[in-house]
Amino acid sequence: MIDYSLRIGIFLLLVSALLIWQWRAPRKPLQQWRLRWRHNISLLVVDSLLVRLCQPLILSFVALLPAFIYAPLPNLPEPIAIIVALVLMDALIYWQHRLFHTVPWLWRLHRVHHSDPELDVSSAVRFHPVEILLSLAIKALAIWLLGIPVLAVLLFDALLNGFAMFNHTNVHIRDKFDQLLRLFVVTPDMHRIHHSRTSQEANSNYGFCLSIWDRLFQSYTPDSEHGDNALNIGMPDTQHYAPKTLLELLKMPFTSLFHRKDSSS
Repeated sequence: MIDYSLRIGIFLLLVSALLIWQWRAPRKPLQQWRLRWRHNISLLVVDSLLVRLCQPLILSFVALLPAFIYAPLPNLPEPIAIIVALVLMDALIYWQHRLFHTVPWLWRLHRVHHSDPELDVSSAVRFHPVEILLSLAIKALAIWLLGIPVLAVLLFDALLNGFAMFNHTNVHIRDKFDQLLRLFVVTPDMHRIHHSRTSQEANSNYGFCLSIWDRLFQSYTPDSEHGDNALNIGMPDTQHYAPKTLLELLKMPFTSLFHRKDSSS
C-alpha cells in the first residue's frame, strides 16, 4: 500500500511541474486567477477532508459485501488484470462524466466545475463535495463488481489526478504535436472545448485519459466553432453572476438561479 504522505508528495510535485510549465508557456493570459484560486483551493480542502472522513466508511461497507461471484478480473493473471482494470475504469470515468452532463440533478452539481471562467491547473480540483462523494461511491461499486486489484486502483488514482491536472493546464502545445497526442490521450486543447459556453461543444470531449472513448461513442469535437483563441470558457449564467465566496459555490446546485437546465447542460 502506498503511504498517504507519499501520494501527497507526488501530487504536489506534479502540481509544481505543471504550474512551472503553464507559467513558462501559457495558452492565454489569466485575468481572474486570484479569486479563482481562492475558490478552487478552498473546494479542494473541503473535498479532501470529506474524502478522508467518508472513504473509510464507503470502502469498509464494500469490503463487508460478499465477493461478487461474476467479477471477471480475479480470474486473469495479475499484470493483465491491472491493464484491463485501468482501461475499464477510464471508460467508467467517461460514462460517469457524460452522465453528470445528462441527468439534471447531477448536472447541478457538476456545473460548479464548469462555472470556472478560466482554465488552469487549479480547475482540476474545482468540484462540489457531493459530486466527489458520488464519484467515490461509483468507483467503490466498480471495484466490487469487477474485482479490481488494489494496485490497479492506486495506479488509476494517480493517472486520473495527473491527467485531470494536465487537461486543465493553461499551456500551449504545438498543433502538430497536440494532434498526435490526442490520437491516444486527452490533451488540454481537446478538453478546453468541453468547457465552452456553447452547448454542443460543452456536451462533447468527456474523456479524461484515453481519447478513444469520445471517438468510439461519437462525442468527439476536434475544434471549436469559435476558434481556439476566441473560445469562451464557463457558464452563460455565471457570466454576469460569479460566486464570490466558498459558501456561494457550495450552495450553487441548490439555489433557484441554477435550477433550470439551460442550453449549456
